[in-house]
Amino acid sequence: MANDWLSSKEAARRLGVSAATLYAYVSRGLLRSESLDGRRERRYRADDITRLKRRRDVGRKAESIAHHALDFGTPVLESALTLIEDNRLYYRGEDAASLARSAALEDVARLLWDCDDRPFAADNLPPMSAALRRAWLAAATLGPVDRCLVVLPAAAAMDHPSWVEDRPAMLEAGVRVLRLLTAAVTARPLSALPVHQQLAAAWRVPAVKAPLLRAALVLSADHEFNASAFAARVVASTGANLYGAVMAGLTALNGPRHGGLTRRVASLIEDLRDVRDVDLELVRRVRDRIYISGFGHQLYPDGDVRAATLLALLRETTPDCPEFLFAEKLAASVERLIDRRPNIDFTTVVIERVLALPKGSALALFLLGRTVGWIAHALEQAARGALIRPRARYTGPRPTG
Repeated sequence: MANDWLSSKEAARRLGVSAATLYAYVSRGLLRSESLDGRRERRYRADDITRLKRRRDVGRKAESIAHHALDFGTPVLESALTLIEDNRLYYRGEDAASLARSAALEDVARLLWDCDDRPFAADNLPPMSAALRRAWLAAATLGPVDRCLVVLPAAAAMDHPSWVEDRPAMLEAGVRVLRLLTAAVTARPLSALPVHQQLAAAWRVPAVKAPLLRAALVLSADHEFNASAFAARVVASTGANLYGAVMAGLTALNGPRHGGLTRRVASLIEDLRDVRDVDLELVRRVRDRIYISGFGHQLYPDGDVRAATLLALLRETTPDCPEFLFAEKLAASVERLIDRRPNIDFTTVVIERVLALPKGSALALFLLGRTVGWIAHALEQAARGALIRPRARYTGPRPTG
């Protein structure tokens, strides 16, 4: 019947894609089409469109589950830290993509924490107590993120409590936390050097490529009320010190639906790196409803600006690197297939591979950058002095009698 077929314009509208993407779906066997009376105009089976739209909706639902521990968009709290608007990211009104090309993570910390250089004094390092030394030794064989999970509680027990009534003490503690976690990631002694310089030295990254580390840290610093920032903020609202707030953020980040997505991206790239036909394998995964990690973000309908910035820097710094060339090829294939562009999870893993960093470094980069944001949220919440206590929307059985 005639109404079983759709014009290309109507098919593209129903799927919410461009004509080029529609043609790519046909070439990959996801849609059937036929010419209309021998003309160039083609028509498409309506049931194919419905089936493909259902598959994509399933993928987007999986993406939402993977990215968000809370219903997207709720709860809403006021904040002066980060703005995501018109496909751009701003820290206190400063464009994060521009900062990524010039600023160090410590510069962004000063901006988000609204402070001067005093907390960043070279001698402001966590005390190496007996408990911290024991934790350091116990964590020696662990990966960088797990080392952070071990040493941070040990340091908290002996450091200044930095209660919320004392903002200067909180700022100094924030610097100590950042420097402690950097040392835990690098497995090197505590240092007051900028974070990206410590990482470059520990991971043997040439100076010409170190800006990639710096940019990744800056672009990871904050992202409004993501799951880990909200966790840190809730803990800070109870009056707990910065160590407690950062530990909450750290444990949330490590989950597979948040920062832990980088592990899934790493597996995706590793699985596809030696596949003969990447496009065919991606088609199979879409057909089997296998979630393709590292692409798309609900807050950036035109593509994650953080990823776009890092990919541009990679293109400028390592244009001929085989790992980068493969990543670009993979990203192009995914965009043609499901109309999604790379996000920051994908690009930090690409940086890990391009720079031949230790396994898990993508999440470690994200962790160190986001530590600045957790501390910023804790400071902002502490200044308000209010407890975050959402109400529940009850969905259980109604009372009887």
